[in-house]
Amino acid sequence: MVSITIPFFYGNEIIPGGGGFFGGSVADPRRLPLTVSLAGQQYPIDLREYRHNGVARFRQGVVTSGEPNDQLLSSEGAWWRYRFSWHLGAGQEIDELDPESDSARFFESRGIDVWDKYKMCLLPKVNNVRSIGASTKMVSTGTFLYYSDGSNLYRSSDLVTWATVTGLTGTIRDLSTDGSSCYVATTTNVFAVGTALSAAAVTSAAAPAGGYDTVAFVSNRLLAGASNEFYEIKTGTKDLVYTHFQDAFRWSVIFGVGSRIYVGGFAGNRSELYSLTTTDVGDLVRSAEAASFFSGELLQTALSYGGSVLLGTSEGLRFATLAGDGNLQYGPLIEAPGEVVDIAAQGRFAWFTWKSFPGGGSGVGRIALDQFVKALAPAYATDVYTEATSGGAVGVARFNNRTVFAVESMALYVESLTEFLTEGSLSSGDITFGTVEPKSVSGIRVTHSKLEEGESVRVDVVDGNLNALAGGTSNVSNTVRLDIDATDDTADRATVTIELRGDGTSTPCVNEWRLRAYPVAPGIEEWLVPLIIHSRVTVGDGQGEDLSLDPWTATKRIRDLWQQSKVVRYIEGDHAFNVRIDNFQIDAAEWRDGSDWFEVTCTVRLLSV
Repeated sequence: MVSITIPFFYGNEIIPGGGGFFGGSVADPRRLPLTVSLAGQQYPIDLREYRHNGVARFRQGVVTSGEPNDQLLSSEGAWWRYRFSWHLGAGQEIDELDPESDSARFFESRGIDVWDKYKMCLLPKVNNVRSIGASTKMVSTGTFLYYSDGSNLYRSSDLVTWATVTGLTGTIRDLSTDGSSCYVATTTNVFAVGTALSAAAVTSAAAPAGGYDTVAFVSNRLLAGASNEFYEIKTGTKDLVYTHFQDAFRWSVIFGVGSRIYVGGFAGNRSELYSLTTTDVGDLVRSAEAASFFSGELLQTALSYGGSVLLGTSEGLRFATLAGDGNLQYGPLIEAPGEVVDIAAQGRFAWFTWKSFPGGGSGVGRIALDQFVKALAPAYATDVYTEATSGGAVGVARFNNRTVFAVESMALYVESLTEFLTEGSLSSGDITFGTVEPKSVSGIRVTHSKLEEGESVRVDVVDGNLNALAGGTSNVSNTVRLDIDATDDTADRATVTIELRGDGTSTPCVNEWRLRAYPVAPGIEEWLVPLIIHSRVTVGDGQGEDLSLDPWTATKRIRDLWQQSKVVRYIEGDHAFNVRIDNFQIDAAEWRDGSDWFEVTCTVRLLSV
């Protein structure tokens, strides 16, 4: 047996009979003097080797890919987040913590053109070119733009002068085109309008009771829906293709993809979409259901374009492609615009009506058909709009490379070729720096085009509770950069809003912004505690108590706690901590009297948890 007296050290001076870690009776009334407690066991310690310190909050990584990225920057300084392109559109409310997030996306915008990579600029303004009535329908043939208010059909070749089409009878319900002629479905017949300013009935057969509701020219066939009946319109006849078993069913969409024809509609809260096939003699017959829809999502409009299909529903917009079996496979719902009742396309984009435009006013949205944020989910954003009205857009078309949209019972608006909006804004959504821990935001830098007189760029950074973290405006001519220092506040997340202003004749453009923040990582404390584990130790400078431990059993217990990574209680005097044993080191002092093992000092590395 070995007997040891443990003195108390103060600095380098030994004070016999000193107090040491004495008096800690709060957590354990049986605590022995001059000992610490780990996982319920008392140990004397070697104060000369005791250490207590903090652990570095960040680790330095090594970049092996050879590609430039943020990993090349020291993690011990401020962390930077960049945005230098916004071409993947809106709808990303939170970034980084979401595995599907992308740095080229943002949350929402108004009046901002994001579709050119590496910059955001103001969109063109729109001009009111004509007051219109209710029940607006719109179609472009390339030569003329047609629109109807239900009672009359108007057309224009320049969006300045308008003429009334003659020869129509009945109430106008739908318009369609084959690329050159305009087809008009009314309560009395289906009419065709060519280059002449007059309409002619396509068929001599009278319309069904109630008239036609929808019309489309697909695969060299003229098709029309009338109540729950579906027809092919021919010169002398109308051939009934299918009658839906529900009297309340209405055919709302007709389109083709390649050689396949699809028709669909809804009754009550249920939508249906079918493909059509032909008999041996060339007659159309209804085939299988081509896609199923959620209850309450009603098909309102559809556009086949470039081998894909855009579906406008009562809930939003969907992108669809043709599967190998002829069925349609559609992607997730873009629900931001609400009910979509009309769609138009040109080039790599499609435009759609927006029911309740963000921030007020009336306008349309745009999707990029060559940029997808995930499978069958194209990038989208708000597009041209007006603040002069507050109703939802009910029609949209592209004519002479300009967007035209109608606000029911209000006006027809046309995108300007020479003027821009005077203001617009874009919100990044929540920037998290990849962690939910709080961040101390230190500043933001914005680079932009050289400002002209009357142009400005403003940036605002707010936290999750909309408290301001940083803000400033660049409005001096010829400047290209704005640097803003932040407040001393910490935030769990930050949102960056960019606001562009101009005089209407030009637009400032932002090229990038860089946000700097320092994550306030949880602090970790470290203890290096040399535990004296001997067969017999007298604690208290010869006047205390004997503490007997079996070294092998005691160290095995410590090794087991280390192996299991359990959270245990560590007590020094009156101070207690939750810790885990991160590592240990056993130093032998001498053989035990029985020579079965050693008398040891076991130094444990404890980390706060």
